[in-house]
Amino acid sequence: MRREGYELDSQIGFGSFGIVHAAFVTEGPHLQEKVAVKIIELEQFPNHNLEKIRKEIQIMRLSSHSNILNHHVCFTSQTQLWMVMPIMDCGSVGNILKCFYRNGIQDECLVATILKEILQGLNYFHEHDQIHRDVKAGNVLLSREGKIYLSDFGVASYLRSGQNAKTFTGTPCWMAPEVIESENNAGYDFKADIWSFGITAIELVKGAPPLIDYPPMKIILMIRNSDPPQLGKEDDLDSSFKEMVNSCLQKDPSKRPTAESLLKKRFFNKARNCEYVNNHLTNILPALEEMVSIPRLFAGLVRDRNNSEADSWDFNLSSGNNSKVKTEDPLAGIGTDEEDPLDTLQEIDY
Repeated sequence: MRREGYELDSQIGFGSFGIVHAAFVTEGPHLQEKVAVKIIELEQFPNHNLEKIRKEIQIMRLSSHSNILNHHVCFTSQTQLWMVMPIMDCGSVGNILKCFYRNGIQDECLVATILKEILQGLNYFHEHDQIHRDVKAGNVLLSREGKIYLSDFGVASYLRSGQNAKTFTGTPCWMAPEVIESENNAGYDFKADIWSFGITAIELVKGAPPLIDYPPMKIILMIRNSDPPQLGKEDDLDSSFKEMVNSCLQKDPSKRPTAESLLKKRFFNKARNCEYVNNHLTNILPALEEMVSIPRLFAGLVRDRNNSEADSWDFNLSSGNNSKVKTEDPLAGIGTDEEDPLDTLQEIDY
């Protein structure tokens, strides 16, 4: 695989590991298919961050579920790592909330559908001894067709039977109490994801998670020392929704339901299919490029590697590609167990 097989279009996302471009395949049978390309500058990261990237690639490659984001192929280009993935052209649920639903989504069927799809992906994760550790609306992606995917597996971890994780990781507002106390207790297991799922459910109906207005350290202290957030009579929400959320937000992890048992909750009888999500949400959203604001810091992150004597930024990577003859299929690795480009990185015991 090589970078010349893709024509990069607009930047549609960014994160601590790099930027994401919309792109078009320029060779092979998938000619002009639209994909997403995450581009990571490997030289910018210490080894422990590279381990997170390697872990995300492995999880995406080995997962096979309709609600888990997979990747087509992954390859290195000099000091860059390119991850080619299906394009989620409505972005994240978190971004949709910020742009269009600041007070939350009022359509109960839509909320139930989104949460059920997340939960199905989470249940698959847990059945395969994986813990996500960063469940939130910002890590739930939507396609224009209304399909919903759990994504961002950089801090996910494999838990052997009877084993607990002890790494302090995640996003403060969504972190379970036992994750915050993990260094001082027996650690945490899959039930930490259930807490985060409950917070995500509140985020969907209110537009933001509890404690969002506080600084991170204050949030962590409040989660550790205060009673868990609970939905009560003053919350004008469906009773079955409140019961489902409150069951997730028990401070004692053993009192929380599993993902499998949550799927049997009465609230999820309201869930519909991806066609409903399309008709009531994704079909009315503008193009992703109009919803995403890329900070100047990330603009032009992709360097022109074709000219080794120049250290300039290449803002038009598609120029000149049409004159070259190409026979290699950039998506030929779809569904295959291709070699992990980061396989040789040192393992870190989480």
